[in-house]
Amino acid sequence: MASMSTGKGRSGFELTMSGGSERIAWYFLRVSGAALVFFALGHMFITHYLNAPSETTFNFVADRWANPLWRTFDSLLLISALWHGLVGLRFTLADYVPRTGRAAAYGVLWIVGLIFTVLGLVTIFTFDEAAARDNTGPLAGEIWIGDLLGYSLYAFALVTYIGVIALAIWVLNNMRNGVATIYHGDAGQYAWVLHRSTGVGILFFLLVHILDIMLVGLGRDVYDHTVEFYAEPFIIPMELMLVGAVIYHTLNGVRIIAINFTKRGPSREKRYFWWVLALSVLLTIPSIFVIFAAEF
Repeated sequence: MASMSTGKGRSGFELTMSGGSERIAWYFLRVSGAALVFFALGHMFITHYLNAPSETTFNFVADRWANPLWRTFDSLLLISALWHGLVGLRFTLADYVPRTGRAAAYGVLWIVGLIFTVLGLVTIFTFDEAAARDNTGPLAGEIWIGDLLGYSLYAFALVTYIGVIALAIWVLNNMRNGVATIYHGDAGQYAWVLHRSTGVGILFFLLVHILDIMLVGLGRDVYDHTVEFYAEPFIIPMELMLVGAVIYHTLNGVRIIAINFTKRGPSREKRYFWWVLALSVLLTIPSIFVIFAAEF
């Protein structure tokens, strides 16, 4: 990872970083993160506050993509969210993958990024509502494809629940034994752990989501069958965790930008962290009511 140092400058706070590619990646995360405040939260508001995920059926997507501006919005959302996540994951790989294996890991990462970018953009710009509505595509009757994507959501939810339960048990055991939980450090380290873990989780869900949106072009029946899985009781808690993760990750990204680029940011980072946590909980609550009202 690029080396960084902080110091006082004329602006009160200054960050320097060595390495051209590392500097570009660092700035890309900040710029794309700022864009995602609008794109990601806007999309989340439409699909989890104005509607429940199970209501985003074929008709919902067709009506949305009838407007070229919505196709443009979704394209920009796809590119910014996917590559923000991939570049973020690259920093994670740099921390945990041995130096000898990083080139191969980065190569796989960029190939995955290119494939999913193409799949997403092709889905958005070649969508033929009439053909898909009439289920005339070559794979229109293959409901098993919807089952495959739907049950992958079960797997994603199961891994999420196991991880949360295991973490809770570990924290409780540490507290019972008087052991410091995770870190001996301050709130900034907890913010970092939450930011990285939510980022990885959001990225992997995004990859699954790109695939299930791709089904809208195969036919109305296949796509609507896949969307029905979002109403399953086993999936709903994962959806709510996803809402909270997106809100936290976005708001903490704003916190990071404030720390990096404002004069008083570094001295207020702990206060900002508690604000981010409180807002994340408060802003998730309306989505809970919307989803439960739609599904129960």
